[in-house]
Amino acid sequence: MTFDAAGRTRRIYGVDFSGAKDAGRKIWISECVAEGDALFLLNCYPAYDLVPGKFKDRELCLSALCDLIVSSRNSVFGMDFPFSLPEQLMSGKDWYSFVSDFPCEYHSADEFRKAMQAAGGNTELKRLTDVEVKAPFSVYNLWVFKQTYHGICDVVRPLVMAGKVCVLPMQKPLNDKPWLMEICPASTLKSEGLYITYKGRSEKEKKTREHILDEMLCKGITIPEILREEIIHNKDGDALDSFIAAYATFRSVRKLGDIVGNLPDIYLREGYTFF
Repeated sequence: MTFDAAGRTRRIYGVDFSGAKDAGRKIWISECVAEGDALFLLNCYPAYDLVPGKFKDRELCLSALCDLIVSSRNSVFGMDFPFSLPEQLMSGKDWYSFVSDFPCEYHSADEFRKAMQAAGGNTELKRLTDVEVKAPFSVYNLWVFKQTYHGICDVVRPLVMAGKVCVLPMQKPLNDKPWLMEICPASTLKSEGLYITYKGRSEKEKKTREHILDEMLCKGITIPEILREEIIHNKDGDALDSFIAAYATFRSVRKLGDIVGNLPDIYLREGYTFF
């Protein structure tokens, strides 16, 4: 099982995140339990399933996601968005102050990206962890900036300010709160030699999603057939990304003691991608 320091089992969630207006359609959540070296997928669903009426609106779905996290005290959530910025762009603040001030500093996702571009000059700066895990993009790249903005502003900040979660490794993992860990599915797939094109409607991409899942089954992972088919037929690959996030969270939690507490201070400001 996956235990916290008090010996309690922690359920594992993988969250493929989105900052789009219809985020409820793009955010997918995989819920798992673990026994020893084995991981069992219990459910995989889009975020709009959390909202009465299944509305896909970003504000409603992110609020529902926060509610899920708060209600899951003995759980760990692997979240697919950056929790911080490159140190050069944090104005000398520690991580908690940066998160606390974030919505006052940047009033919208577009304003956030413009400010980052101005501060970074002609180069899209990356964090140390982005370089190390071979993350595809900078945290304010065109394809990522809305995830970064809404992830920090609408998920991490309200939960941290309310003292409802522990964000690793910037905060210590306490037994009576859910843990949040930054995950990058692309980095996990690269580490497994499985980073091949799998997002798309073609039969080739469908077969690739099938291949990736088959490879995961060889690692002691159990996926019910009905969920396997749902993941394979999700053409955008968001369902698969959420499962990869859960797997990355599972294997990171098992070696957490060797990571948290032994990291240089830069990761406590810039964040750390578990993969």
